[in-house]
Amino acid sequence: MADSTVNSTIDTILTNGTIWICEPISKNPRLRGIFFSDNPFNYTLPVLFIQISLVSSLTATLQFLLEPIGETRFFSQMLAGMMLGPSVIGQSAFLQKWLFPTKTFYISETIAFFGGMIFIFLIGVKIDLSIVVRSGKKAWAIGVLSFLIPLLLCSIVYCFTRKTLPHDHPLYKSLFSMTLIFSSSSFHVTAIHLADLKLSNSEMGRLAISSSMVSGTISLVLVTAMISQGNTFSLKDKTLFLMGMSLLVMITFILYVLRPIMFWMIRQTPEGRQMKEAHIISVFLMLMGCALFSEIIGQHVLVLPIIFGIAVPEGPPLGSALTDRLDTLVSSIFLPLYFVYSGSRFNIFIIDGHTFVIVQLLAIVAFLGKVVGTILPSIFWKMPIADVIALGLLMSAQGITHLLYLQTGLNIKMLDEQSYGNALIALLWLTGVTTPIVKFLYDPSKRYLSLNRKRTIEQSTQDIELHLMTCIHTQETTPSIINILEMSNPSLENPICLYVLHLIQLRGRSTPVFIDHQSTSKKNPLHKNYSEHIINAFRSYEKQKSNNVVVKLYTSISPYETLHDEICMQVAEKRVCLLIVPFHRQWKSNGTTEFEHLIRALNRQLLRTAPCSVGILIERGTLNIRNPLINVTFYNVGIVFIEGNDDREALAYAIRMANNPIVRITLVRLMEPQKKNKNLINRDPDGDLIHRFKVECIQIKRHDYKEEVVRDSVEMINVLRSLEGCFDLTLVGRRHASESSLFSGLANWYEYPELGPIGDLLVSSNSTFDGSVMVIQQQKRSGIGYDLRLDYGVLPKQEKVTINDRKVCPIV
Repeated sequence: MADSTVNSTIDTILTNGTIWICEPISKNPRLRGIFFSDNPFNYTLPVLFIQISLVSSLTATLQFLLEPIGETRFFSQMLAGMMLGPSVIGQSAFLQKWLFPTKTFYISETIAFFGGMIFIFLIGVKIDLSIVVRSGKKAWAIGVLSFLIPLLLCSIVYCFTRKTLPHDHPLYKSLFSMTLIFSSSSFHVTAIHLADLKLSNSEMGRLAISSSMVSGTISLVLVTAMISQGNTFSLKDKTLFLMGMSLLVMITFILYVLRPIMFWMIRQTPEGRQMKEAHIISVFLMLMGCALFSEIIGQHVLVLPIIFGIAVPEGPPLGSALTDRLDTLVSSIFLPLYFVYSGSRFNIFIIDGHTFVIVQLLAIVAFLGKVVGTILPSIFWKMPIADVIALGLLMSAQGITHLLYLQTGLNIKMLDEQSYGNALIALLWLTGVTTPIVKFLYDPSKRYLSLNRKRTIEQSTQDIELHLMTCIHTQETTPSIINILEMSNPSLENPICLYVLHLIQLRGRSTPVFIDHQSTSKKNPLHKNYSEHIINAFRSYEKQKSNNVVVKLYTSISPYETLHDEICMQVAEKRVCLLIVPFHRQWKSNGTTEFEHLIRALNRQLLRTAPCSVGILIERGTLNIRNPLINVTFYNVGIVFIEGNDDREALAYAIRMANNPIVRITLVRLMEPQKKNKNLINRDPDGDLIHRFKVECIQIKRHDYKEEVVRDSVEMINVLRSLEGCFDLTLVGRRHASESSLFSGLANWYEYPELGPIGDLLVSSNSTFDGSVMVIQQQKRSGIGYDLRLDYGVLPKQEKVTINDRKVCPIV
């Protein structure tokens, strides 16, 4: 039994300046279990699991604490790695012996660099080099100057500070590498910071991404050249020539052999289907081969993987499949180990004051240079000063790509450990200071929340073009939207301009894409493939309606967490009165439903911030299967009216529909007894609009008006139940007066708080209502309005309400 236990005694021998650590070898290299008296901490694999768990838990805790003030994931990850290193926790001999023994770092270092190689490959996969070509003059100016100015200023500091150091000082040889690394930029770092700050879809975020693509491409070329030179600085010219030629041959092989193979794989994948596992494995084997060849020819292991990653076609199906499969593994397993490894090389106690001041001075100069390089062209293009400063700070923030550069420089002896430690401190404070300031300075919602003009259906006049916008997630929603558009009575006297925004989840790339299908060249149909069926359907409807309807189509490929800013900016620019968004649940013909949390969160954000009225469309019944392009369809539309701005907005929309000869409107007004007599004496805004409906619409025989006096929620539910099967579409308001007795006790039963009390009663799981519903919220004041328990989840129902059967159908 004693033989199976690893002896924890470690002998350390120092010979000729080299430290040799002797570890005993066990006859049983694998842990058999504590019941055999084996100590798990004496074996590498259990300790490795503990290290991964410890750094992941510490990172998650730090991110939870620091995220509210604007700190990004990199700051938490870097801080966790440094805390677990010899500067903090590693000082404890007990923890260093059992949690971070020397023998585990041989395995963790290998896994960390393997993860770093895959991470740098994924960076290449997500990069769209066409952005560099498409970038405007502003992005090019910011990108070039944000690299050249800090490089110039740092070079001046480098020349002066180098004179203060002796030639044998380690920092003397490391200064040039740090000058280039501090001056460099990274597209991926900027994209990660924007995603963490939820600014990817903002105007400043798009400019930052385009600019960082320009500066990041320049930086990548120069840093890669520096790494290659660092690997070969002592070799003969013939060897350098052979290495360069081998690298050139491999790049040619990637572009003209491997890339066409990947395009062939994409062509073999049916539209809408996922890539075959065999194709994914093949691409992964190509990656391993590129990394191996990079090592064989003497280049760094990261050089060819990043080139191969750029060669992979970005986006679905291949780019998204690779990121879906590898992102979680890399971010959850490999990167935590990489930060542990990076922290293990950081020792604050070997840093002296002189070198610390020089390195931090270099970092400050690089930081100021990037800010100045960003501000100068931004001011020339007359950008707001707050946006300019936020953009400059964002471009100067550091990230994991810079850490990879530093780690590579340390491994190939271009940096010494003291310079590496100083550079890590600079990376930490540069990111820790800049991103919270950016979050404080820049708020994209201010652009559209500052609009004072009300944009509602109720405020719009009948004789001008009505601007509507709809969001579509899947092409199955298209028939319902076309039917809604048909109901809205487009005509020469009342034309409608509909903006269709096809929303696609950002996968397999880092850059949000906004495609205007009106300006896309016909010679480049790639952008149309995302929304081809939707475009064809709306173009056919527009052609059928000639001059009555104008449809403008767009596609937005973005992360759903920040998509509400994109939509709200488009609403503000297009002067939209009503934004129609689909509900997150879809009722299929076979009775099944789909549930999507991202869409639900997006709808809630739009209800909070949209600078226009918002309608949530719940598609059920025949609305999503009728096709007005084939034959004329007659529509029954109902309005449940109680009181308030939202109900008036729904009624104003119905009044516009009422002039359509193929639409039958039925207004059902629910009134409390004490309010019925009051409304007869003093006309309020609700009464005025209902009077307008009676005057303009009731004289048309197909329309109807009904009043129902209800005393409590039970009677109100009875009336709603009586409407089952009567309407193709029911319009209801979202918000009502909370003190009304009609809603007493209903607040604790809400399943979908974003739909309000009436919408929730019609759509909840135990409802038998079978028609489509549109829940409308009127824009009150630039997105400001109370939320009816918008963030609450499903609460259990304590009791059931007995509902009497009664039916009220429209009279024709």
